[in-house]
Amino acid sequence: MELKSIIDEILKKKKRPFSWLADQMGMTFDGFKLSLNNRSIKYRDIVLMTNILEVSPMVFFSRPTAAAELPGKSANDRVTLEQGELKQALKSCKELNAALKDQIKDKDKIIALISKEGS
Repeated sequence: MELKSIIDEILKKKKRPFSWLADQMGMTFDGFKLSLNNRSIKYRDIVLMTNILEVSPMVFFSRPTAAAELPGKSANDRVTLEQGELKQALKSCKELNAALKDQIKDKDKIIALISKEGS
């Protein structure tokens, strides 16, 4: 499920509009929506959202399991399916973690180059 959809669901339950959350975060409606749609939201914004919405950060990263939608399957089948989904989610997190580490390394290199030029 997309992050924006998850946020929309939470806001609906709390009877708050999207514009309220954007305002609480100190962002414009369009800027906040764009960062969600482009998947470019910052970690600190996610932390801020969890505080404003009073939810766990896991709400934004977990998704409903397809196993819950399979009433004809046995409990073992559902557990196996859920384990597979969790393994896939873990793999995605590891890939994202590696990509973020690469970005940090690139930024550190840029800072080092700029520092050398300024010396």
